Amino acid sequence: MMSMSAVQKPVWRELERVQGRLREAFRTPIPILNEVGGHVLATQGKKFRPTLLLLVARLRGHAGEDAVVCATVIEMVHAAAIIHDDSVDRSALRRGRPTVNGLWTDEMAIIVGDYLYAQAMKLLVEHQQNAAMGIMARVVTEMSCGEALEFQYAYDLDVSEEQYEELIRAKTGSLIGAATEIGAGLNGGARDIARRERYKSFGEVVGIAFQIVDDLFDYQADSGTTGKPVGHDLAEGKVTLPLIAALRSATEADRKRLRRLALHKRWTPERWAELKTLVEKCGGFDYARDRARTRADEARRILDGEPDGIARRALDRAVNYAVRRDR
Repeated sequence: MMSMSAVQKPVWRELERVQGRLREAFRTPIPILNEVGGHVLATQGKKFRPTLLLLVARLRGHAGEDAVVCATVIEMVHAAAIIHDDSVDRSALRRGRPTVNGLWTDEMAIIVGDYLYAQAMKLLVEHQQNAAMGIMARVVTEMSCGEALEFQYAYDLDVSEEQYEELIRAKTGSLIGAATEIGAGLNGGARDIARRERYKSFGEVVGIAFQIVDDLFDYQADSGTTGKPVGHDLAEGKVTLPLIAALRSATEADRKRLRRLALHKRWTPERWAELKTLVEKCGGFDYARDRARTRADEARRILDGEPDGIARRALDRAVNYAVRRDR
């Protein structure tokens, strides 16, 4: 398994400054906002997206104050999206920890998510990061479209692999692509459109691989690791690549069994085990793993031509992390 600390080592100091700016965002005159903010800060993830932005910025020299500001914005938007997503999904837990809506209410989750979006835009305006502002305006729109597609395709067992990839590119890949595109535009790179586009593609492809692996975890990791009840995502109507691939390659008899099982909205451990056995038999897990690896290889090829160095090696490790992490 690949460790995130190995990826972050070259930009560890900058990530500490990002954390400091996030703490500042929740120093307000409103006690409940500070309380919820403390919970958000304590339950944050591994900062994969700001790490990528800082590493791409380092490729052209250094990750200075502008990079720290933009990395903070990326993490704010990511946190806001997660808070809203948990509320939409009525998830009381994420990674085994209580969500904002689980501890407080859906209304509070919406307020805090909106607050983070507004704070992110405020930071960009204050620091005159106009290029990043344009990118983030586009990406927040794309992420919202990804959420809408998730509703559109809910419980649709005929959804195609192409539709699934469109959804995860918008919902997950677009923000990771924004992080790497913004990083490529710093240190005098704002007018290098070809480089920005290349790193946008790099981030989006890494994001697609990352999400495919996440969707594999939803099937193959135990509930203690995911922090969700067994079958939670499928019960919410999320038809992802392992099931899509299994349905496509199954025999007629197995396809009928899969379709019958997959439409359950309440899962017992026994019924869930039956579904997983069938998905594995029909090649769904192997296919999804292969697609994640193929996407990772595509991301590595985009890095070809970058000179060797500490940031380049860390980006290689980031690609490995996306597909080899333990959660």
